[in-house]
Amino acid sequence: MAIFTADNKAFAYMGRTDFSDPKAPMLIYPGANIKFGFSGSSLAINIINIHMGYDSVHLGAIIDGFQYKYEIKKEDTQKHIVLIEGLDPETPHTCMIFKRQSAQHYFRFVSAEADDIHPLDLKYSLKLEFFGDSVSAGECCEAIYNEGMCDPNDHKGVYDNCYFSYTFSAARKLNAEFNNNSQGGLALLDHTGYFYGPDIETLTGLESTYDKLSYVPYAPCGVSDWDFSRYTPDFVIFAIGQNDHNPNPEKVYDKAYTENWKAKYKEILLDLKERYRTARFIIITTVLKHDMKWEYILDEICAELADPSVMRLRFRRAGLATDGHPRITEQEEMAEELTAYIKQLIQQ
Repeated sequence: MAIFTADNKAFAYMGRTDFSDPKAPMLIYPGANIKFGFSGSSLAINIINIHMGYDSVHLGAIIDGFQYKYEIKKEDTQKHIVLIEGLDPETPHTCMIFKRQSAQHYFRFVSAEADDIHPLDLKYSLKLEFFGDSVSAGECCEAIYNEGMCDPNDHKGVYDNCYFSYTFSAARKLNAEFNNNSQGGLALLDHTGYFYGPDIETLTGLESTYDKLSYVPYAPCGVSDWDFSRYTPDFVIFAIGQNDHNPNPEKVYDKAYTENWKAKYKEILLDLKERYRTARFIIITTVLKHDMKWEYILDEICAELADPSVMRLRFRRAGLATDGHPRITEQEEMAEELTAYIKQLIQQ
């Protein structure tokens, strides 16, 4: 068995990844992944976990088409993880290592251990980019048999899995590369939503994260800017407007507040349009229950922009389906609708 360091050309990285240390690139966002082929009877990896204080942190992998889950202990030290053993050493194998969760942790990929590794022949049909909250990150989606219900009490992240989010699922259906810039609790504006709460003064919104590489204010590595030249999507999916009721739900009925909210939403979207000259933008929320007033506000934004590259998609059960995070079946419902919509746009 040999050791292959993270800068080996066989490793294909996806998602906003920090390569400032090429020997230990840092995976940050949910769904960020590394794909490669390997040979040998076993596969292990070495990572450095960067724990953010959550109780339960897990890493995901797809090996030869089967999914595996690995618990990562809280200590911020280099960890050796045996992903699989007992394989046929004469058969070529495939692996994708991916982040199941968002700000529970970052991790640095150091190396893989196998007999040999090789690049995969990866040919994508599209590039997607998502901006969203916990639903887009796949939080609590594995709490199956809880469709349409509140989340299990004190689940501590054990049911989080971005692989089953509508974002990752739609990317698979469309054979698309993607960046999933989503975070649980995220709202549009600073001092609203739930991300980096509960103190209202520290609540952080999309306006402070959309252009960031490292986006978590309390991360040990701090906050850093994203280089937009590194990735230009064909479609950008905006899924914001579900956590924005906090801390004052009645604000959505205040005209001055909603006009300010719409102005900031359009400002971010137009900034991205300037950076991504050829991209098309899809404005959505999800099936998580929320005040339908937010749906009308998004309708207004799309109408006011009157831009053929900015489109509005309402899922069939947008804002109506579930009190808790969407489960795998509900995520798949959204993935199917989003995939069909994008395919229709491509054919036009």
